[in-house]
Amino acid sequence: MKPKNEAVRQQIIDAATELIIEYGIAGTSTVKVAKRINGAQSNIYSYFKSKSELISGVFLHHQKMMINAMKPAFDESKSPKKLVADIVSELLSFADEDPTSIQIIAAFRAQPNLRQQLPTIDDSQLLTKMFELITNYQRDRVINSAPAEFIAEAIFSIVVNYSNAKLADENYAPLLSKDTVIKMVSDFTFIDN
Repeated sequence: MKPKNEAVRQQIIDAATELIIEYGIAGTSTVKVAKRINGAQSNIYSYFKSKSELISGVFLHHQKMMINAMKPAFDESKSPKKLVADIVSELLSFADEDPTSIQIIAAFRAQPNLRQQLPTIDDSQLLTKMFELITNYQRDRVINSAPAEFIAEAIFSIVVNYSNAKLADENYAPLLSKDTVIKMVSDFTFIDN
């Protein structure tokens, strides 16, 4: 078996990412990916056993990038408000720098039939710690008592809407400062502002 080349694997992920943005998840195929990279479909299968594995690989790639963007902000010694503000700030910066990743993650999260196939909170140490903190903050009546996953989804939706407004150059986009968005998240998340 031929050794796998990480650059080729990344080229496949990038091509699949472009196709998902253009045609959606259902409209993306290994044939289209092969055409996009000017390669053979069999080459795709050397890196991903199936379309499903390729699609999962695309999601995992972008999720890992997002998690890595949040890592610098995560410090359990910060106050809850400061921690949430810093994480949201990192997410908004990530959305500005890599809107494609935000679009990809949002596309997957918007597919109820795919959500069960996506990685869980337990698959990431950072996410596990974050959700443990949310649970602790809820127990201490600092954060609203809605399910932690729902709070995280709502915050991510705000980040997605922020990113989409900027990408679409909506007429209100210039009014969307990071501070405004962070305040909105804080108002939604915390019991006492």
